[in-house]
Amino acid sequence: MAFQDLEVVHVVAMDQQRCIGKGNDLPWHISADLKHFKEITQGGVVVMGRKTLESMGRALPKRVNWVITRDPEWSFAGTKVAHSIEEALHQAVADVKASAKPDTVFIIGGGEIFRQTMQITDRLELTHIELDVQGDAYYPEIPADFKKVASAQHIDDKSGIAFEFATYQK
Repeated sequence: MAFQDLEVVHVVAMDQQRCIGKGNDLPWHISADLKHFKEITQGGVVVMGRKTLESMGRALPKRVNWVITRDPEWSFAGTKVAHSIEEALHQAVADVKASAKPDTVFIIGGGEIFRQTMQITDRLELTHIELDVQGDAYYPEIPADFKKVASAQHIDDKSGIAFEFATYQK
């Protein structure tokens, strides 16, 4: 456990070049990936940057939503606000312990938040999308100390896009 006896988990979908976003939105729509994300995070505590929340347009239901922003005046209905990753994680500990997933905090974006938390992350829940998108937000390189421990290949029924759900453990 990397942070105060909590498992820190990144949950992200990325293309072959590690693109995770374009124009503050997902560059694809894969229903199975959204369902997978919901199954992993529902009932838990999610931590994200302000742009990630704004791209979704709402707080995620049935989760405690922590949002990191530098703006001291910023607020958003259904969220808790922190002004640094450290502050968000320290303040989220009580929420995590009281949640349906009392040992895990989920980091859900964006690129800079993923980069800054990689060293304290224990597990990666990645969806590898078989696309090559020219985006503007990217996931960091996966460090060598993460090993793939589970994998499942899929093809989206509507788009025909191939993708893989993969779990990496440190």
